[in-house]
Amino acid sequence: MRLSWPLVGRTKEMRIVEAALSASDDGGILICGPEGVGKSRIAREALAAVSATGRETRWVAGTSAARDIPLGACSTWVPAGTSETVALLRGVIDALTTRSSATGPVVVGVDDVHLLDDLSAFVVHQIVARGAAKVVLTARDDTPIPAAIQEAWKAEHCDRLDVAPLTCDDTRELLSAALTGPLDADVTRRLWQLTGGNVLYLRNIVEHEVAAGAMVRRDGFWRWTGEPSLPPSLVGLIESRIGTLPESVGDVVDVVAVGEPIELAALTRITDPAAVEEAETRGLIMLEPAGAGIEVRVAHPLYGQVRRDRAARTRLRRLRGLVASELATSDDRDDLRVVVRRATLGLDSDLPADADLLLRAAYGAVWLADLPLADRLAQAADLAGAGAHSNLVRGHALSWLGRGQDAEDVLAAMSAADLCERDRARCAFLRSSNMLWALSNPERAKELIDDAAGTIATDAHDYIDAFRTVYWFAMDQPEEAVAAAHDLVPEDLPVAGTEVSWALAQIAADAGRTADAVSVADVGCAAATRGLDAPQMRFNIADAEVSALLLAGETQRAVDVAERVRAQAADLPGAAQLLGAAVAGRAALGAGRLDVACLLLQTAADGLSVAHAQGWGYRYRIAHITALALRGQTPQAAAALAAHREVRRAFRSLDHEQAIARAWVAAGEGAVSEAIGIVLSAAERACAAGRFADEVQCRQIATQFGDTTSTSRLRALESVVEGPRVGLAARFAAALHDAEGTDLLAVSTQFEEMGDLVAALDAAAHAALVFRRDGKRGSALAASTRADGLAEQCGGACTPAARQASEDLPLTDREREIVMLIGAGLTNREVAARLFLSVRTVESHVYRAMSKTGTTTRDELAALLRRRRRTGLQ
Repeated sequence: MRLSWPLVGRTKEMRIVEAALSASDDGGILICGPEGVGKSRIAREALAAVSATGRETRWVAGTSAARDIPLGACSTWVPAGTSETVALLRGVIDALTTRSSATGPVVVGVDDVHLLDDLSAFVVHQIVARGAAKVVLTARDDTPIPAAIQEAWKAEHCDRLDVAPLTCDDTRELLSAALTGPLDADVTRRLWQLTGGNVLYLRNIVEHEVAAGAMVRRDGFWRWTGEPSLPPSLVGLIESRIGTLPESVGDVVDVVAVGEPIELAALTRITDPAAVEEAETRGLIMLEPAGAGIEVRVAHPLYGQVRRDRAARTRLRRLRGLVASELATSDDRDDLRVVVRRATLGLDSDLPADADLLLRAAYGAVWLADLPLADRLAQAADLAGAGAHSNLVRGHALSWLGRGQDAEDVLAAMSAADLCERDRARCAFLRSSNMLWALSNPERAKELIDDAAGTIATDAHDYIDAFRTVYWFAMDQPEEAVAAAHDLVPEDLPVAGTEVSWALAQIAADAGRTADAVSVADVGCAAATRGLDAPQMRFNIADAEVSALLLAGETQRAVDVAERVRAQAADLPGAAQLLGAAVAGRAALGAGRLDVACLLLQTAADGLSVAHAQGWGYRYRIAHITALALRGQTPQAAAALAAHREVRRAFRSLDHEQAIARAWVAAGEGAVSEAIGIVLSAAERACAAGRFADEVQCRQIATQFGDTTSTSRLRALESVVEGPRVGLAARFAAALHDAEGTDLLAVSTQFEEMGDLVAALDAAAHAALVFRRDGKRGSALAASTRADGLAEQCGGACTPAARQASEDLPLTDREREIVMLIGAGLTNREVAARLFLSVRTVESHVYRAMSKTGTTTRDELAALLRRRRRTGLQ
C-alpha cells in the first residue's frame, strides 16, 4: 500500500539549504546523513522550490550499477558524437549549467555523490570550482566521499548540512499526516524506537503493516497490534548492511539483540571478546557511556529485529536465559530497573519461573509506567504462585490502562480470606477507584467503599478516608473532600496518598490558596516518585500545581514545572508521555504561547482519548478547544466543542474551564455578549463553590471581552486569592470601566511581565479603542501596534478586542456583533435567538450598520468585515 509522505520536521534544514543557494559566495551545499534519513527528499524539495521561482534545475544520481562506468552518473548529459575526454567533460558541464533564460544560475542536484564514478565527480568539482551553477549534493555519512567532492567542500566552496533522524514528535506528526488521522501513543513510540527516526525504514514498515491489516484505524485512531512484521525488501536491505557474519560475531549481535542494553563487561563474559571487537568494527553494535561503565546496544534497532526474526526460538530462549543469569550476579541486581529486565528476559527464556522476582518486577514496571508489561509480569507471578499481591498490582495496572472492566474482574474475584486487613482495605480502594475513574460509575464506587468501611478495621481506615476524599473531589464537593481528608497523612499512604495529594492540591488551587496547593503537590510528587504503584499520578499532581500557579499569575513558575515533568515523561511509554505533553500544553496556553499549546494539546488529547476518552482525553480537549478559539480557528474549535459535548462524563465537571472554552468559541463567532454571559455565570458558580481563583480568571476574561462590571468584586477577592493575577485583573477592570487608555497600556505591560500575553494583548487593544474614541490617533496607533506585536508573539492570537482595535468601521459593539454573526451565515431570526433580542431589534441594527458603511445588502455588510479580516485589518 502506497501512502503520501509529506516532508515533516525539516523546516530548519530547508532554510539552511535555501540560504546556501541564495548566498552569492557559496557554490551550494553538501547534505550528509545516514541512509534513509531523508537527504534526497530535502534535495528534491529544495530544487522544486527553486524551480517554482523560474530558475532551471538539473538532477544527477549516483548508483552502484553506474559507479564503474566513466561519466555513468552523467550519461543523460553526455553530448552525442564526441569521444575525446576533454570535449566530453566540457560538453557535460555545459549541458548541466547552461540556462535558457536570465533567471539566475542553474541549480544542479547530485544525489549519492559517494557513488559517483571519478569523471562524474570531476564534473561536479569543476561546476563548483568555476561557480558555473549552484549545487545540492547528498552523501551517506558512513561512506567515503570521492576526493574531488571533498576538495570542493574543504575549499569552502560548499556548506555542509548534517541531517539527523526524526525526533519522536516529528515522527508522530509525519505519521498523522501520512495516515490522515491521529495515532495511539504507543504506535508512535514503538515505530520511532524501531526505526530510530529513519524515514525510509518508517515508510516501509508502516505501508507493509497497513497493507497486512496489523495497523488499522479504529474509533478514529490508528492502532498497531502484535509484533512488527518487516517487509521482505526491508529485511533484504538490513541483511545486506549486516553482511555474512562468523558464528562468534553472530553470537555477539544476537546476545545484544535480546538483552540490550548490556554492560560491556557482561557481554565479554558471555561471548568471545575478540568477536565483540569485530562486531563493533563492523558497525553492528555501539558502545555508550553509562554511569561508571559502558553499555552496548545494536547499531540500529532494526538490526536486532531482523536477527531475532531469523533466529530459532530455542536459541533466543537460551540467549535470554544467559543474559538474565548474568544480570542476577551483577552488583546492581536488586536495582528496580535491573529487576524488571531480569524478569522480562526470564519470561521468554529457558529459566524456571521465580514468583518473587516476577512480583517485584510487576511493581517495578508500574513504577516505570510500562503498564502492559506490568500486567504481563503480574499474570506470570500469579501463575508462579506469588499470591494475592500479584492480582492487586495487576488490577491497578489494568485500571490505569483504561481497561476498567478487566480490572474489576480481577479485583472482584479476589477472596478476602487471602488478604490481610490492610490489603483488604487496599483492594477496596483500588476497586472503588477503578469503578469511579475507569468505569465512570461513581454511585457503584461509593457503594463499594461504604460496604468495605463496615468490615475494615480502624487501623486500615485511612484507605477508606482516602477514597472518600477523592470521591468528593470528583463529585465537585470540595468541602466534603477536605473533611474526609482531615485525619490523613498522605506521606504514609503508598497507594492512596498520591491521589489524595492531587485532589487536595487542585482544591487549594481552585480556591486561590496557591502556597497550600504547591506544598501539597510537593508532598504528593515525592510520594508518587517513591512509591511503586502510582505511575502517572505524578503528572496529575503536576497538572494541579500548574493550575495553581497559572490561576495565581505565577506564569513562569508554571512553565518551569510543566517543562520539568515533560522532560520526565519523554522516555516513558503510553499515556505517561502524553500526559507530560498535556501539562506542558496547558502551561503554554496560560502563557499565551498558542501555537505551542495547540500542537501539544492536540497531540495529548488525541492520544489520551484512545483509552481515556472520559478522563484525560476529556480534560485536555477542553484546553485544546480554548487554544484553537484564541488563535481564531473558530470553525475547528466549534466542531471540537460539539464533539466534546457528546462525551459522557460522570465526575469532575471542570465547569469554569468548560465555560471559558465555550466563551472563546462564542466570541470567535461574533457573539461577544453571549461570551461575557457565559464566563460571568461561571464566575458566580465558582464563587458559590468557594473556587475563588477560578472566579478571578472568569472575571478577567469577561473584562478582556469588554465587560466593565467586575471591578468591585475583583477588589474584594484581592484579600482572598493569592498571587499577582487578582490585583492586576482588578486594575484592568477599573481602567476599562473608567475608559483610561494610559492605565490600560500600563496594565498591558504588567500582564506581559506576569507572562499572560493574551491578556496583555487585550488590554493594549482596549487602550487603542479608548484612545480612538478620545480622538488621540497617535496614541491609538501606538496601542494598536503593540497589540499586533503581542498577537504575533502569541503565535497568532485573534481575540475580539484585537479584531476591533484593528478595524476602523464606525460600528457599535452590538452592530459589530450582529454583523459578525451574519457573516457566519446566521439569519436575522437566528441572530435574534442567539443574542436574546427581538427580530425587529436585529433588523434595526443591520439597517443602521448599512447606513454607516454605505452597503446595501446583508451580504455586502458581512463581506466588509470578512475582507478586512483577510487583509489583516481585523
